[in-house]
Amino acid sequence: MKRFFQSILFAAMIIALSSCEKLGKDGDWDPVELDKNNIEFPTDGGQVTVTALNYTSWWINGGYESETEVNGKLEYSNYVHATSSSGNGANTHDVLDGGWYRASVPIYEKGKGNTIIITVDPNNDTKPRTAVIEMQNGDAFTKINISQR
Repeated sequence: MKRFFQSILFAAMIIALSSCEKLGKDGDWDPVELDKNNIEFPTDGGQVTVTALNYTSWWINGGYESETEVNGKLEYSNYVHATSSSGNGANTHDVLDGGWYRASVPIYEKGKGNTIIITVDPNNDTKPRTAVIEMQNGDAFTKINISQR
């Protein structure tokens, strides 16, 4: 009888270990696919919606205007962290305010939303401007590049 229980325990351990392998490793998620990666806005500004094609939800990590490598590390110009429209405790990270550009993820059924609405103010300066918005879903990431004449 003791051998019977040992055999069952051994079989259960083998099943448990083999099922863990199917979960995959960190970073094995498919990259987020977008309907638009690079958006150019006219001088008067405007609004564009971008959709994640292969995920049903995502959130905003942050945005910045440029990045430079200094001593092997990236440094960001005017980095802005995303916030939550429902307050700090909500952890939805669905709103971003970069000054001249703003973004929001409309949350639909059960906290899911796979679109982002990007709004850009008119550019009253003669210099073009650019920004990058970083998005994430689990262990999948993407960037949306915006520019304005």
